[in-house]
Amino acid sequence: MPRWPEDTRARLVDSAFALFVEQGYANTTVHQIAARAGVTSRTFFRQFRDKDEVLFADDDELLPHLIASIAGVRDAADAGAMMRLALGDLADRFESQRSRLGQRQRIIEHDVGLAGRELAKQARWQRAVTETLCERGFEREDAEILAAIGFALFTGALHEWLATEDSDTLRDHVERRFPRVADAMGRPVPGAAGR
Repeated sequence: MPRWPEDTRARLVDSAFALFVEQGYANTTVHQIAARAGVTSRTFFRQFRDKDEVLFADDDELLPHLIASIAGVRDAADAGAMMRLALGDLADRFESQRSRLGQRQRIIEHDVGLAGRELAKQARWQRAVTETLCERGFEREDAEILAAIGFALFTGALHEWLATEDSDTLRDHVERRFPRVADAMGRPVPGAAGR
């Protein structure tokens, strides 16, 4: 039996992912995850509400980190620079987890319920970022727009990074998307000329 709670949690996550890959998410039970980790189902439920939560185990740590990054940036000249620093910092936190995140994304994409939970998580994060931006002095409408753009940018970069096998970091993928946001907003509407 693991001696430390943090070791138990990590073992449960590792066991769950191994089973999800081996036999599929839907075919994996909490009992199987606990047994693979060498603990009881009761111990599992001390760490996680359900097996869905195992896939989102890092969220409790990452969201406060993102909020702290946004709240802590003091040397940015404008909102874009502030978001670039905060999202770059978040990207760095993801960097060592590329393989695990890729597995997680494939599992989520094959389960409608998990995809819904992922969207709900993103909405919760976006609200939290909006509130943090308001606390920093941004008007609510501006904060909502910045949060939405930031999440679209980061999510697109994350999916692109996970789908490729290049040596670029997630931060590289995030950085490349900032100029594209401005370019996309300034492009003419296709087929609208001459109307």
